[in-house]
Amino acid sequence: MKKVVILSIILGIFFGGCAKHNPEDEESLQVVIFISARSISSSLFKSTNATEEEIIIQKLIIYGVDENNAVVETFHVGQQSLEDSSIELTISRKIKTFYAIANPSTEIEAEEPANVTALTNLVADFADAPQSPFLMSGIAELNNYHASIELVRAIAKIQIIGENGFEIETVTVSNTPDRGYVFDREGDLPSGIARKSYPQTDEVIVYVAENIADNTTSFSITGSFEGKNATYNFVLKIDDENVAILRNTHYKVGISPVTEDDCIITVNIPDWIDVDTDPYTIPDDIFD
Repeated sequence: MKKVVILSIILGIFFGGCAKHNPEDEESLQVVIFISARSISSSLFKSTNATEEEIIIQKLIIYGVDENNAVVETFHVGQQSLEDSSIELTISRKIKTFYAIANPSTEIEAEEPANVTALTNLVADFADAPQSPFLMSGIAELNNYHASIELVRAIAKIQIIGENGFEIETVTVSNTPDRGYVFDREGDLPSGIARKSYPQTDEVIVYVAENIADNTTSFSITGSFEGKNATYNFVLKIDDENVAILRNTHYKVGISPVTEDDCIITVNIPDWIDVDTDPYTIPDDIFD
């Protein structure tokens, strides 16, 4: 069963930027937007809670879309003292659906998509290893003056676990796409993507762009086992089949050495669940 927990974030509206329509031209609506984050729903494994860094939102863009899939208005959301985690908007009556992007890059903020096709074609740059705050996106229909938007992280979480006495020292991620779509397109990748390697790290949790199983991301793990140096290179597999790395998914990878040259690797997929947290402080920036 999918679990959705409202994020305890304090959001408000500084201004509506890049508006495609002035609500004063016709009767407008007052609506309330609720923001939450989605965990994967198909997991049979033990749940693992999200960290504070994994659910922080620094800025938010909400696009109001009409029944003809045209972008009517664009709202840039920032910090304001509210007593709850909802956002109040004054919108055109033409709006039927909301498309939201959390933590957009400057390049994404500068885009002025005219319709849903342009929104779903937006591409994010993952040339560097993703770090918090993570890019997220979500879609929701307007229903009785409110909408509940489930935000989905555009990247995956890989947790490397040393077993059988294996002490992990470094993790290197290779053959990962340099770009990906902002909105979920069910594993679809932009055309003409390049492949990148992320800098070596001593962190056992890394975040990567989503990738297809046919040309999947690879990992190189160094460490020590029974006093000997060991390096293990692998791609994620379940039942001898390559695993597609999907956005908003948490992969737990267990490495159990047999020798310094051979090991057993297990892949589990626990829910990436958000739990109730203390409110976050959103920067005082006004987003142009």
